Amino acid sequence: MDELLRFRTQSMSNYLDYVKGIIEYVRSYGDRGLIELTAKFDGVSLKDVVVSYDELKSIADLLPEDVRNSIDLIYNHLTSFNEYFKPRDDFVVYKGLRLGIMWRPLGSVGIYVPRGFKTYPSTLLMAGVPAKVAGVSRIYVASPPKKDYIVDPAIAYLAIKLGVYKVYCVGGPQIIAAMAYGTESVDRVDKVVGPGNVYVQVAKYLLQGVVAVDGVEGPTELVVLADDSADPDEVVLDMRAQAEHGRSSTIVLISSSDKLVGIVEDRLSSDEHTYFIIKVKDVEEGMKLVNELAPEHLSLHTSSNYELLSMVSNVGAVSLKTPSAIIDYLGPNHILPTNGLARFRGALTVYDFMKAVVVADGRPEKELLDAATSLARYEGFKLHSDSMGVFYGRT
Repeated sequence: MDELLRFRTQSMSNYLDYVKGIIEYVRSYGDRGLIELTAKFDGVSLKDVVVSYDELKSIADLLPEDVRNSIDLIYNHLTSFNEYFKPRDDFVVYKGLRLGIMWRPLGSVGIYVPRGFKTYPSTLLMAGVPAKVAGVSRIYVASPPKKDYIVDPAIAYLAIKLGVYKVYCVGGPQIIAAMAYGTESVDRVDKVVGPGNVYVQVAKYLLQGVVAVDGVEGPTELVVLADDSADPDEVVLDMRAQAEHGRSSTIVLISSSDKLVGIVEDRLSSDEHTYFIIKVKDVEEGMKLVNELAPEHLSLHTSSNYELLSMVSNVGAVSLKTPSAIIDYLGPNHILPTNGLARFRGALTVYDFMKAVVVADGRPEKELLDAATSLARYEGFKLHSDSMGVFYGRT
């Protein structure tokens, strides 16, 4: 367990000063700084940090039809899901006082889509669809450029489909800083969401307060909880699939089955990835360990999945006898808390793109009004107390 906790811990302290320097460079030099940093880090010479609609359209036209159709299908699927869970205004009357919550969308959101050896249109789906359903009026997308395409064709196609306000062909901590402070071409946003490498995450960490962020995330995490009923082939493939995210991904099997542990250990012994396997006396003990680890993904392969679901508290996403990759591509969402942050944060949802406005109306009954004026006087706010009394015709 100690070895596992050490493995998953990613310290940001070694990156703070370096990323601070990049942030300040962008604040000082604006677009020029973004262009210079893109040439330095990505090897791409930009004329402009914003991709024009015509260029976006021509790149999107290069997307193969089968990928286009897949994006359309998943887009509609995620739209239906998020519309179902979108919060609605509601009011309740209690002792004469009408109280309510009105939900209002954020004004602007910047979505960061990583682009290393691979590209991730699924990330834009997971962030862009709930933002659009929430009613965010200005959605921006930022993704690092490549020498072949300034924007990946799937990102270009989806940005047009979402009605994105602007697409920035800039990545790294520099674009996070630009969206937090604004430059000549990059608009300041209310919130930045999306995964990214450690430099991007450090920028989000440093800029909290200047701009809202979805969270500061680390590498992918998966815990598989399994018993004797589990199919070893499914368990191994589930673990190997999430290990595709990279060598730093934390992949764990917690099992009450000696037989399964032996098979999985044997199957994974030839892999280069570091896996962790923990034997427990029963799945209930395993579930307690899961909540202590607070992983990003939990995959249940047991004969009592729904009973165990009631024990889940500190997990980003749960898949029940279905591969965790389903959540990566079909939702509800793959933008999830890591590094144990599932103790107090959850998955990205339509709620992350909305804010609650509370409303009060009416005249509370005497008992409730007396309680309010009494408490105000106790706190030393005489005028608060008087204003409530006078407003309701009482002194």
